[in-house]
Amino acid sequence: MKIDNFALSTHQRCPAEYELRIREHWTSRKRSPALRFGGALHVGLANWYRSHDPELALEGIVSSWDSTWDSDDYRTLEKCARTMIEYIQRYPQETFTVVGAPTTPIVEQTFTLETGWYCGCLSCGHLNDDPEFGYCTSCKTSLEPIEYGGILDTLIEFSGTMYVLEHKTTSVMGASYFDQFKPDNQVTGYIWAGSKMSGGQVAGAMVNAVAISKTGATRFDRRITSRNALDIHEWLTSLRMHCTEILRHQKLGIFPLRTTSCMTKYGRCQFHDVHTLSDPGDRFRRLEQDYIKQPWDYEHRDEPTGVESDA
Repeated sequence: MKIDNFALSTHQRCPAEYELRIREHWTSRKRSPALRFGGALHVGLANWYRSHDPELALEGIVSSWDSTWDSDDYRTLEKCARTMIEYIQRYPQETFTVVGAPTTPIVEQTFTLETGWYCGCLSCGHLNDDPEFGYCTSCKTSLEPIEYGGILDTLIEFSGTMYVLEHKTTSVMGASYFDQFKPDNQVTGYIWAGSKMSGGQVAGAMVNAVAISKTGATRFDRRITSRNALDIHEWLTSLRMHCTEILRHQKLGIFPLRTTSCMTKYGRCQFHDVHTLSDPGDRFRRLEQDYIKQPWDYEHRDEPTGVESDA
């Protein structure tokens, strides 16, 4: 089973959303302004850390900007380019180095890695005490191996220690903003992946936050969140349980609604208008009318969901 953070978090949020987005490939016709802005800035940051050339950074933003639709929103292309310039002015010289630079920098690096772990047994329900067994120790059924993937923003070395540099754009960066990143599936997974990719020990992540405001100045801040072997083992254990649950839903053909996710402080689920309809035929017609088919494939990313953005 191959999974990335977007698919994992979608299923954690709501199995019914997972079925429509990941398995059936439906997505909204328009990207949100926050994702469009965050995705373009992400490309600019990647170009900057590959080259340290401001022109290439700005070219990346312009070339990746989705101009197929417009919106009445403050997160414009001009504001995105200006944010990139302000970022370079804020961090003209870094205290860290990019691993692999200058010839093969680990920047915006796609990965798919074997975890060495297996899902639980769907035949007899036995979880197996040893997660590395490729077969059920109870009924001897072959088990599904778990691969984890994603796109690593940047791997850096700071004071002799390696960290993942994880870019985040947001519209709110209060006193507790950085608390959300431990525990956090994406950050822990990327720290684990960074160690596998580099062959060394990655101690944590430097969360590189960019706070976008409609009227005020853009804010920049960074914090380190650490992980140790116990944290990684707990993440792998949780990943195994979630993957087993996904396979169980697939086997049963039932992906239940998790209604606490229909409406949150961040707004409605993108499929809220579908699930408010009772008749399956009406739901399908709404999907055909308001959504498009776009398979999710993080290895050939079609939307910047690797960019966690609420800007």
